[in-house]
Parts: sequence; C-alpha cells; structure tokens
Amino acid sequence: SLITEHHIGGVVLLAKNNNFIDDGQSPEQTVREAYSTIREMQENEWGYSQQARINLGTGESYFPAYIPLFIGINQEGDGYPYDQILHGMTELPNAMTLGATWNPDLASQAGNILGKELNTLGFNLLLGPSLDVLESPQIELTNNLGTRTFGGDPYWVGKMGSAYIRGIHQGSEWRVAVVAKHFPGYGGSDRLPEEEVATVRKSLDELTSFDLAPFFTATGNALVPEEVTDALLTSHI
Repeated sequence: SLITEHHIGGVVLLAKNNNFIDDGQSPEQTVREAYSTIREMQENEWGYSQQARINLGTGESYFPAYIPLFIGINQEGDGYPYDQILHGMTELPNAMTLGATWNPDLASQAGNILGKELNTLGFNLLLGPSLDVLESPQIELTNNLGTRTFGGDPYWVGKMGSAYIRGIHQGSEWRVAVVAKHFPGYGGSDRLPEEEVATVRKSLDELTSFDLAPFFTATGNALVPEEVTDALLTSHI
C-alpha cells in the first residue's frame, strides 16, 4: 500500500523492525530472504508503473514512470548492534578497527566487500560511514559513538572515510549510494542526540578545522570522484 498507493521514495530495513530474522536460520536462508524482500518491493513498484492511469485533469490515459525504490541499510561492521544482517555476509571490522591500522587500502578493501555484497542483495543505499571525529568519548553511555568512528584525528578520519567510500562505489559498481554521517559531526557534542538536542560548543573556525574537516574531504576536497559521498545524513545538533 505504501509503495503502490502512497508512492514512498524508499525504505530503510532494520533488524529491530524484524526486517531480518536470523534466529534458527542458516546464513544462506537469511540473505536469501533479504534478497526476496527487496525484490518483491521493487517488483511492486514496477508493477504499478505498468498499469494505465487516468489523468483526472485531462482525462487522458498514461503510464506512470518507473522509479526504483531506495532500499537503505545501516551495516557498520563488527556484528550486533550496528550490523543489521548478522549472518550470511562477510564479517567486517568496525570503523575504529580500520582506523587503528592507519592504512586506507584496508578501509577501501572493507568497503569494496560490503559494496559488492549489498549490491548483490539489492540494496542501493548505505547509511554510512561515520565521519565523526571522536573528540569526547562518552564511555559511560551505552549508545555513544564508541568504535563507530575511524578515530580522533580529523585528517585520518577523512582519509580512511574517503577510502571506505571509494571501496563501496567500486565494489558495488556505483549501484550503492553512500550517505556519510552524522553531519555536522557529533564527536565533540555534550550529549547524545537521541536523548535531547546536542550542542557542540565551538567557533566556526574550530568546527572548520576539526569536526567539519572529514566532510570536506569526502565532498568538495575529494581527490577522485569515487571518494565523493553521494549524500550526507544530518543530525539534530
């Protein structure tokens, strides 16, 4: 109904919404069901476009344009809780593990694998990677950035993040759009955005040289087109 009557632009599939069921299934069953779910949604959208409609203003018959749905996922590596598909895909390290190697080639390889597998399943939108610079770790909180960021140095977060984005694009053959997050960066925020509006108490010059720097690297300052993020996920900061 949402697809064929209300014409939504896309969906984000999440494990907490029971979009993926891993209990008691083989890894093959898990990924096969994910593929089937995505295929069914796209076929529903395609089927709608093949049915003639009447323009109520002119009375003329027409066929709606077929616009594939965005099928998004948040798959950050290192398993639960930041991976949505826990079985059937290559187990990849989290961002901080990659950042600790100081090796952009490894970040690109990880992105390449993820991009290839997401494309195979039918996903075309990845919510990630995180380009937050972890300035103020909030260890006492259960939902802090933790290992979801490449580290605490703006230069290396940008370097590793750009390499990861390049890998996603190349692995998926440009079929998976990358949405870097969480602009403008909450690695130095005073609280979690999930609880209330977070604040980063810095001047514009400080933000430009620190928090925003990785986002510049993955947008206007990117060295090659493959390292340019396709979109930014904004956060209420």
